[in-house]
Amino acid sequence: MISENTSLQIGQLSITVLENIGQRNNKIHYFKVRLDTEDSENHQIGMLRVGSATGLLQQELQLREVLGDYALVATLLAKTTVSDISEIVAASPPANDTVVETPVDGSVTSNLNSGASHTTLLQPNEELEIDALSTAETEIEVGTVETVVENTKDSELLSDGEPISFCEDAVEVVDSDSLNSSDESNNGDYLEEEYYPEVPLPGNEGEQLLLLTAFPNDQLTLSNWLKNVPSPLEALKLSAQICQFFCYLHQKKWCFIDLDPDLIEIGKPICCFDLTCAYPEATPLTSGLIGTYCAPELAFNPAPEEKSSTYTIGALLYHTLHGYPPTQELEYKKCSVPLFSQLLALSLSPILDERFSLIQLRDLLINAQNTLTTVHVSCEIASESTVGLSPQRLHNEDSYGITQNDSESSEMVVLAALADGMGGMAQGEVASSLAVKSVMHGLSEEVGNTRNSREQWLISLVEQANAVVSETVQNGGTTLSLVLLESTKMSIAHVGDSRIYLVRDREIRQLSEDHSLVALLVASGQISEAESREHPDRNVLTKSLGSKKRLSQGYVQTVTDIELQDGDVILLCSDGVWDLVSDQELMELFMPIMPPTVLQTAVNQAIKKVLKRGAPDNATLLALRCHITPVEVSFPKKSGL
Repeated sequence: MISENTSLQIGQLSITVLENIGQRNNKIHYFKVRLDTEDSENHQIGMLRVGSATGLLQQELQLREVLGDYALVATLLAKTTVSDISEIVAASPPANDTVVETPVDGSVTSNLNSGASHTTLLQPNEELEIDALSTAETEIEVGTVETVVENTKDSELLSDGEPISFCEDAVEVVDSDSLNSSDESNNGDYLEEEYYPEVPLPGNEGEQLLLLTAFPNDQLTLSNWLKNVPSPLEALKLSAQICQFFCYLHQKKWCFIDLDPDLIEIGKPICCFDLTCAYPEATPLTSGLIGTYCAPELAFNPAPEEKSSTYTIGALLYHTLHGYPPTQELEYKKCSVPLFSQLLALSLSPILDERFSLIQLRDLLINAQNTLTTVHVSCEIASESTVGLSPQRLHNEDSYGITQNDSESSEMVVLAALADGMGGMAQGEVASSLAVKSVMHGLSEEVGNTRNSREQWLISLVEQANAVVSETVQNGGTTLSLVLLESTKMSIAHVGDSRIYLVRDREIRQLSEDHSLVALLVASGQISEAESREHPDRNVLTKSLGSKKRLSQGYVQTVTDIELQDGDVILLCSDGVWDLVSDQELMELFMPIMPPTVLQTAVNQAIKKVLKRGAPDNATLLALRCHITPVEVSFPKKSGL
């Protein structure tokens, strides 16, 4: 029909055939072509398909009209119908020159560089309108393994622009072996022969329809993506995207019943370069359909419907998970992750009525994605507090508390609070205790609202604690530091000079600010960090709870949406700890590489250092370590596709 290096003129567009890439789908021929433009260094590469004007390519045009300018379908650059291919064979144009001819009927010009969709280049006498297919035309049979050569004397095959006659010595019989051969003149990859009809498609000798699109990027095709062994999560995401595409087609009363991995690009979004696997819903065909992802009932009762498309999605999912298409011995039962075995078993059921609808399948694929992206988060807790060694401190004015909700039916929520009271006698002890109790009570009442407004909710907890302390304790006050963990997110709220640290990857970072006089002096450059440790006013606070009934806007420091990592350690400590144990020492005690069993040991060692260095103040240390475990799932795979 068309040989390599043949130049074709489609309207005002000149193309050169680079490679014959095979035949499939009812005698449709596929070619890799070069679009000859004035820019000889940046030729566009396209895909030309040639087939019967009453076959699947015509059916694709019908579907394209239904879909309109749809982003998931490759733009049609040009189309034309000819009764004889010789009509459009160019007369040996130069390799890099653009051949332009103006048809006498005023053809529409294709603007390849503008991104215009569905541009049609028309030949003289070509119909502008696409007639609806008759019942006979929609009963399309599928291509044979071997092209049947009729006893015809003349052929539309051309060589060097001249027609040749059919004779036994000159006829080339195209069969499955020749499609897979690799002679010197054509060593490209052929498209896989996927359909096997009972009888040849009639009318192949009539008018031929030519469709031109861009050529799929080999590195982005579904077939290449499958070779790279996608993860289960990647498999679910792609299957859900294609399922959504199928849902949209089904809304238009069309059914996709197979896929050609060479003609689908994986991107955002996917792009389909061939629609000949789509059929009008419930339209009976005259012969069975067999393909890699075809539902089994189509081989015997070829009337595509919605659940035929469901099988295609299930077969693709099976292929991505196992590395090979479904066989008679399905291995979906080897998966122990909820939803996966059900997805495969019911999508691939040989019984049509047992399969999901496309919308059900799409929702289940999304739910399965959520299952894999949802990690199990737990929190390990250790704490220690001491009154210290000062003869003037008979009461421990530090208080701390922690509460959590980590039931299996909901995500982990942890609230930790530490308060360092002040005021002498028992006033500081009462103030810190009231603040912590108020916060713990607030979590039990408002835990459901934390997701919507973390910052405002944390500020409200601090304001409630301040109101309780100011009303109850005379001449007393307290610091307050809060840490809220919600699954893999952390938020803090803070007033005073207690500290919140994050230990991660052999580094320690102070998350809270010191609301103290020496902190202001250091920030203004009046004293150094080293001088602050010995400054006589280092215990003077600029902010605390209980000193006034209402807190002004901005009084509470907040930080939200800190992303946690597996092994992170969060420390809450009073100044009795950080005043005597340096940040570097705390990092070395709690660095993430420590064994899980020594968190409490690390807390105890920190308090021992405080006591060894005199412990002139109460000292409290609360440590939380996060364990984040993703869901793991694997499937038995075989090498190759």
